[in-house]
Amino acid sequence: MGVKLVKVTIRRDPEDHSFWLVNVVGQPGAHTFGRSLAEAKRHALELVALWFELEPQQFEIDWALRLGDIARPVKEAKAAIAHVEEDRTRRDRAVRELTEAGVSYRDVAELLGLSHQRVAQITKAS
Repeated sequence: MGVKLVKVTIRRDPEDHSFWLVNVVGQPGAHTFGRSLAEAKRHALELVALWFELEPQQFEIDWALRLGDIARPVKEAKAAIAHVEEDRTRRDRAVRELTEAGVSYRDVAELLGLSHQRVAQITKAS
């Protein structure tokens, strides 16, 4: 038997924003909630297992988060985080290239506005 794919929606309670509401798509009555997003997801896993009488390894959940009025700041934050990661990758590459070119840790630090300790950490992590 293959793995069952179950679509689950999670949204913030429109009346009490301290709860997350969980619904199994296409299964009236299959719903739960959580006080946090993590708790809602844990409850959803338990709900799906009980509702379909499956073991956790027998199903996979296709999560659909409905963020409503908080969607914009979440999207902006994720984009900013991705940008930071890209910038960090470029910075680390520059540090490696400079140290491989024989520039001292202290000079790399001075050129890039870092501490020489941070330059050493970046170099050793590579």
